[in-house]
Order: sequence, then C-alpha cells, then structure tokens
Amino acid sequence: MFNAGQLGYWVTANALFVETLLERGRDRDLADAEAAVDQLAAVSAHHAWVISDVWLLRLRALLARARGDEDAYCDYRDRYRAMATELGFEGHMRWAEAMP
Repeated sequence: MFNAGQLGYWVTANALFVETLLERGRDRDLADAEAAVDQLAAVSAHHAWVISDVWLLRLRALLARARGDEDAYCDYRDRYRAMATELGFEGHMRWAEAMP
C-alpha cells in the first residue's frame, strides 16, 4: 500500500500491524513495532493528516506501555484522548477511554 501510494489505507494498516506486534509480544516485535511507528511519523511529517496524528499518539502510548515507561504512556494516552475528543473521532474516543 505504501509503495503504491495508497497512504490513507497504509496509515490504518500500519497502526493495526503495530498493535498486532505489541499484542503478540515476541522478542523482535517491540523493535519492529517501533520501526513501523517511526515510518508512520516520517510520513506524517510530510503530510498534514490529523488521522495519522491521532494514530501516532495511540501507538506511541502503546509502545511506551510495552517498554514499561508509565510516565510517557500517561502523557501520550492523555494527549490521544484529548485529540480524539477534540476531533470527534468516536471510535478513537472509545479506544482512548478504554486505555487505563
């Protein structure tokens, strides 16, 4: 999707890939998830898409939690909740509220 220029689909697919890696939790999964988030951040820096910004906050929160960084997790989670609410993205609002 990325190479075909279908970046809108790629953003969501990339996010789901990261979440799947973090849930699986094998040795290499955290590093692969971080690389995928870094790629999303690089693409987002060149495009003004709020949807990728929302996904980035969510994924960074999940990565921080997987690393055991509770302070970063809470910061990203709270920023994710605020942005999802501000934008009225109901699905993200529910996901954000479900994050402890």
